[in-house]
Amino acid sequence: MTKAVTIAFLTLFVTAASWAQSAGSPSTPAAAVQSSSEKVRENLATQYVLVKTVVGKTIGVVDARAQPIEPEGYNLLKYCWTVASVLGDWTERAGLTGQMVVRALETYSWQRDLARAGYPAEPLAQAIGRYEAMLVAAGFTDAARTRALDGLTTELDGIRRTTPGTAQARAVERCDGQPRSLGLNYTTTPEDGRARFIPYVLHEICQTQHVYGVRWPDGSTASGRFDPEQSRSTGTVILRRRPPQPK
Repeated sequence: MTKAVTIAFLTLFVTAASWAQSAGSPSTPAAAVQSSSEKVRENLATQYVLVKTVVGKTIGVVDARAQPIEPEGYNLLKYCWTVASVLGDWTERAGLTGQMVVRALETYSWQRDLARAGYPAEPLAQAIGRYEAMLVAAGFTDAARTRALDGLTTELDGIRRTTPGTAQARAVERCDGQPRSLGLNYTTTPEDGRARFIPYVLHEICQTQHVYGVRWPDGSTASGRFDPEQSRSTGTVILRRRPPQPK
């Protein structure tokens, strides 16, 4: 219910923004094929709904970070969602899409935790939806997020006052020096392959609007998904060239 209400609120925001654009500007010729980053910048509202939907399907990291509600209240910034901690080496290349990904992860964690802290689902979803709409309208700037957080904490305080037993929600910054996500060391077999990687969530975003690719000097290639547990256990991911298909 909470997820559906939030997405519905964002979709309403998208529809209004799109109508205003079409009503105020003449029709233009069909655009050339765009990259994923170009599509995100062209229509932030629509693309954020897409990003949030994709993140909702690949959400395991939110539950992995779940922590109990503190006795002194709930800190909206407790998980330190940053592009560096989520996307690591892709921080700069992810650009605006990376900001959307971490904000989607952040708001999903709020929906889960604040529901556990006693906040009713529909008013909570509407408050979070307004927070997201403010970010979209301002292009996901840091200044916009600060203002949106102030507005959200005020709304949550109003909900708390009418819902007995609900934990207080605060926004206390605690993310200075937050480490980057796990780096990846790898080798290829044969050894002279050149590999390219993309984080899984970004791969899925590209699919809906590829997670590594390797090319060897003889023209043979390999692509697909890799298991990060291999890197944790042995320190290296091996990217293998597939044997040629029989003719």
